[in-house]
Amino acid sequence: MAGKPPVRMAYIFMPNGVRQDRWTPEGEGADFKLSPILQPIDRHRGDINILTHLGHENCEGGDGHYAKTANWLTGTKIAKTTGKDLHCGVSVDQAFAQQFGHETRFSSLELGTEPIYTGVDFNVNYTMLYGSHIAWRTPTSPLPPEINPRFVFDRLFRENAQQRRASALENKSVLDLVLSDAKALRSKVGTEDQQKLDQYLESIRSVEQRIEADIARVATGENLDPGLQGEIKNLDERISKIMAGNNADPGGRLRLDHTEHSRLMMDLITLAFWSDSTRASTFMFGWAVSGKNFSFLPGVTQSHHELSHHENRQEKLDQYEKINTWHVDQFAYMLDRMKSIKEGEGTLLDNSMVLFGSSLRDGNSHNPNNLPLILAGKGGGKLATGRHLMNPKDTPMCNLFLSMLQTAGVKTDRFGDSKEPLKGLA
Repeated sequence: MAGKPPVRMAYIFMPNGVRQDRWTPEGEGADFKLSPILQPIDRHRGDINILTHLGHENCEGGDGHYAKTANWLTGTKIAKTTGKDLHCGVSVDQAFAQQFGHETRFSSLELGTEPIYTGVDFNVNYTMLYGSHIAWRTPTSPLPPEINPRFVFDRLFRENAQQRRASALENKSVLDLVLSDAKALRSKVGTEDQQKLDQYLESIRSVEQRIEADIARVATGENLDPGLQGEIKNLDERISKIMAGNNADPGGRLRLDHTEHSRLMMDLITLAFWSDSTRASTFMFGWAVSGKNFSFLPGVTQSHHELSHHENRQEKLDQYEKINTWHVDQFAYMLDRMKSIKEGEGTLLDNSMVLFGSSLRDGNSHNPNNLPLILAGKGGGKLATGRHLMNPKDTPMCNLFLSMLQTAGVKTDRFGDSKEPLKGLA
């Protein structure tokens, strides 16, 4: 990449909240002491901001997890439904991607470790689709996370430059035909169908812009950093080794070690950012009501969701804390990787904003206020780090999203229910 490195943003979602009495640091500003759950991130304390008292007012009144997961990155109310008539809002990653996604091969990258869940949770009468998505391209179009690391790697890196150019030219010729047919059809349908067709055409134009950008990148002679080439090769070999065994059950679901699976996905985000394949990504450690069994951790005997409903029982709280600490440790691993990559006068992490957190404060109470959040990275040098930012109570989390968008160069003065950019970040 010539010139100043671009700004990237990633959103790392942890389901089921945290043990709240072991999360919040002591002290504020630069003078703070990390809480027990946050100890794994101590080596990165100079690169992060721990954010307290942010939440989503529009989550209040929604039952359980679903009304707080789907809109974690939108800040909007969701339509309560048991069907497919979903309605949420545009997520912050997609607001960024809509402005800058055409400059990269992929406008955004959505990853996870658990498959999409369908059906209805009759305990709260919500479709479970809401629990499997945090990225929304439009209020009615959630973007499902890919959970297979081999599929993601192949999409990102399997084709060489010449193959990509040939594929792009072929895809562009197909798009030209689609656009021609769609424009001809528009004059023959009613107003409502015209609006739907316009949305479709907008999506097609977005794809066309990315194809043209990819052709231009190849034409100018794309030369990957030798270090990046080595990391891509290493990751390819690692994925092949891990996926070589019988890692899928009869239903096609992956059966991978959860730590290794999560780290592979975060490595893929890191290399996608480094190669400028995308600048926006989301990752879900698990879906909203994740029943992932964490018995691989010493002292843990039950599933994540079950332990999050701890009922203030000490034996459950202790196990819940261990699971929270594991998630922070994985996030610290991702920051290790991003900090190790030199870019311009800083590192890949310096040129990024990576938000880690959950859509619940506490899994037992389903509280959507004072969410557990850590923001890592300097946003291209525009953000100060190394602090615990104690915001006024009930500060909209969308204030943070507005600040992140503005830091990344998006010209907007509003996002979701934001009141103003979040104070104290710069």
